[in-house]
Amino acid sequence: MIILNRNSIYILFIIINFSFCGWYHREEGEKDSNLTFFDTPKKDKLPYYRGKDLEAFWVDKNEEPNSARKVDPFIFQNQLGQNIDESHFKGKITVVSFFFARCHGICPNIIRNLKFVQSEITNTKNIQIVSYSVTPDLDTPAELKKFAEEKGIYSKNWNLLTGDREKIFAVARNTFQADTNTINKNPIKDFVHSEQIFLIDPNLNFRGVYNGNRGESIKTMLDDMKLLVGEFSFIQ
Repeated sequence: MIILNRNSIYILFIIINFSFCGWYHREEGEKDSNLTFFDTPKKDKLPYYRGKDLEAFWVDKNEEPNSARKVDPFIFQNQLGQNIDESHFKGKITVVSFFFARCHGICPNIIRNLKFVQSEITNTKNIQIVSYSVTPDLDTPAELKKFAEEKGIYSKNWNLLTGDREKIFAVARNTFQADTNTINKNPIKDFVHSEQIFLIDPNLNFRGVYNGNRGESIKTMLDDMKLLVGEFSFIQ
């Protein structure tokens, strides 16, 4: 799985061009007719993301990212039984992940990595983690509260969300593309979440996509969060 972030975007485009576009067969300066999008990363500036495939793009200072993907409306319950909706992201930097409490695959390592993130943001205002359960029928608010207590997850800056299964699946698939395609999967009942985690800015825009299972990617995300703090002066 290729994770798009500001450090890997050059490599990604090179791989796409050489592997799929036949760039090595063309004369120097000839453009590939299949290449429809290319953007140059800006130093010390995080990209925005757009489209179904979350393609990264950069904007100039004071330019509005009109085509940027945003967090879609939702309303679910957290581990304390409180209603949480998309407005909870407004004015905050948010790290989003998907999990389920009884997961014994990649979830435990992702939770450990996010606990490290939690330790880094404990004394920071307006930075939070939001994790959606993909087995909401099992992960009731009471079960999530128990899970949070066992794992050392603090509701102050980390919400575990549950709710209607179809609605959570819709958010996971349509907003975050966090579903992993596998054979023999029932699209209504089954959801295989990816290891991706997402960085959302205070205006609900996607600003980073990372591998939550890899420590190096988590460190990159923490560095990127510092860039967002600098971009939004009210974050402390």
